[in-house]
Amino acid sequence: MNAAKAKVCIVDDDPAVQDSVRALLAAFGFETHCVASAEEFLLGNFNGSIDGMVLDLRLPKMSGIDLLTQLTEEGAAVPTVVISGHRDEDVLAQLASFQAVIFLMKPFAPNRLVEFLSEHCTSSGNDCPDGSNHG
Repeated sequence: MNAAKAKVCIVDDDPAVQDSVRALLAAFGFETHCVASAEEFLLGNFNGSIDGMVLDLRLPKMSGIDLLTQLTEEGAAVPTVVISGHRDEDVLAQLASFQAVIFLMKPFAPNRLVEFLSEHCTSSGNDCPDGSNHG
């Protein structure tokens, strides 16, 4: 099967998290790119070139929720798994207003992350890594 790889950007300032999420997603056929901050993501000009995002909530300077808000306002939001080691009910309420966004508390079950991205990836209208077509 020649399934196009869905592209996922991992935005997390912890290199260990970047490495573990990258390895997990690669094992399921995702193509990944890692950045350490929201600002680095914005400078990377990823708009239109990624199919999903794994986003740490607490980042230096610009927070994950601020990045998600900006992308939504610009019409550039993609399915996003927000991850954090801290549970904040106010932030969870904010996240509920976004489409195709879930929150996973660190440490999270790897299958939840993979299932969400597999279900919501579009791979630019091509086949998803799991062989299904959601585009």
